Amino acid sequence: MPALEGDRPLIGPLADAWARIDPNADGWESEAFSEAASASLKRLAKAIAHPDAIDSETLGDLLADQARSGPLRAEALTRQHRSGTFEVQSGEIAEGGEGELLPALRSLLTPFDPGRPVRVELKLWKVGMPDAAGGAATGEVIVHLVGAGRDGRRLQINSDWSTRWERSSGEPKLVGVRAQRYEEVRSIAGGLFADSTAAVFAGVGEFERQLRHSTDHWRARIARDFGLDVVANHGFAFGDVTGDGLDDLYLCQQGGLPNRLFERRVDGTLRDITADSGTGWLDYCASALLVDFDNDGDRDLAVSQDFKILFMDNLGGAKFELAFGLGLKAQTFSISAADYDLDGDLDLYLCGYNPAADRGESGHMGEPMPYHDARNGGRNTLLRNDGGWEFTDVTDAVGLGANNDRFSFAASWIDYDRDGDPDLHVANDYGRNNFYQNDGGKFRDRAAELGLEDMSAGMSSSWGDADSDGVPDLYVSNMFSSAGNRITYQRQFKTGAGAELLGGYRRHARGNSLFTGSADGGAFADVSEEAGVTMGRWAWGSRFADLDNDGREDLLVANGFITAPDTGDL
Repeated sequence: MPALEGDRPLIGPLADAWARIDPNADGWESEAFSEAASASLKRLAKAIAHPDAIDSETLGDLLADQARSGPLRAEALTRQHRSGTFEVQSGEIAEGGEGELLPALRSLLTPFDPGRPVRVELKLWKVGMPDAAGGAATGEVIVHLVGAGRDGRRLQINSDWSTRWERSSGEPKLVGVRAQRYEEVRSIAGGLFADSTAAVFAGVGEFERQLRHSTDHWRARIARDFGLDVVANHGFAFGDVTGDGLDDLYLCQQGGLPNRLFERRVDGTLRDITADSGTGWLDYCASALLVDFDNDGDRDLAVSQDFKILFMDNLGGAKFELAFGLGLKAQTFSISAADYDLDGDLDLYLCGYNPAADRGESGHMGEPMPYHDARNGGRNTLLRNDGGWEFTDVTDAVGLGANNDRFSFAASWIDYDRDGDPDLHVANDYGRNNFYQNDGGKFRDRAAELGLEDMSAGMSSSWGDADSDGVPDLYVSNMFSSAGNRITYQRQFKTGAGAELLGGYRRHARGNSLFTGSADGGAFADVSEEAGVTMGRWAWGSRFADLDNDGREDLLVANGFITAPDTGDL
């Protein structure tokens, strides 16, 4: 069947590209099944959200004859956590008791208020294909239901299903479902957070004129030559630049759109002071820091500007002037500061992504090789602060040139070995990470021996104490890939490859990682799967923080990708 765009066949390069990714055309049976089964699950999710539609007439073409299910809810729940804002309960799914599927599906809505809408999401993320033709395929499904409970409180059900599918002819039909895990999360006092964006930006004209528009909006209006990228990696920085004791906000922007500096006022609202501050750079800027580089008591500004780093001196009252700038060997996506040499001033570490030779491939469209363990990324840079706005590149001199050839996204500093100087963790996209131990201003990459290479798509690095033992633990956000979890387990994937190579690809798709530290400074333990923290979707930033004030550090993970009309994907 030809690829279609509306009612017209695609021609030329589009048809060729479609053929290259069409699983039916290239023989990837698992992906063809996944695509069809996912479409069926979307229809099933809509039916579950409207209990009147859970009947054999509506769902007949999705279900095999005599489709069966074990219990999909745990009747006996045990409280796992309770704070001032929410509680978590879970329970064991009863063994056996298999019955008709439709009543089991209806039972999922039992805890919800029948008069209010429920949002249902079913995500197929892993499949197993039969050895023999006509055999049943299997699929692992992530399940979320969100709505108002019968007591009026917000309720979220989290579950995992193992499913079986009939594939003898036509579209796959659901044969059976069995729940593997069941959890209910209820709010207690209105939830953890309230969206205050509109209130904070009230009266800020540029918020409506500029910030509320999508990337696609500006791509249609600004030439790509200005640095406008398809995938925007733009951060922000908090710091008191006015000297009033309140943290202000500096926001990095796409090329062709000015960066913005917002002053925080006593009532919590923001005021745009970009023009008066002199910080409205129009170039592509990915990240910034507001720290005191010259030790004069006020916050200065460092801005990563594509293949440059700029330092701006705060002259007082949030008036800035350019003090120092430097061209770099790589496109810089994030920056971090620490006094690595303990001389009393802040030094700067720059995470490089695409190398300077690939300027035409800026952004995410570079060519990492090999994909899961790339060693052709841009070089990271350590700039030593020598005072008087003089900075020296000491990367190789201090040992940070080792393994400095990856696609680095983020870095974080911590004195892990408790010897008084900060050590450095670097999260790398497309492969393994670095952990540089600082010994008196000289660094050694110990990631492999400490179990921290974490071969995946590293996006962020956050330190905290997850197990409350007083020893630093590390959380790294990666890209959870449903396609990767499916494809890498198929027989036709990398035929002839050894277990180590296959394991690397599978590890790359697993998702986020949590490593707990040891009191003796030895190797970290990977507790990601038992802690249940791997599936952070397409994760970017992450942060340890005690969100519910119970004395234990929680994890907050920012995720997502380019906004599009289809919001149904997990």
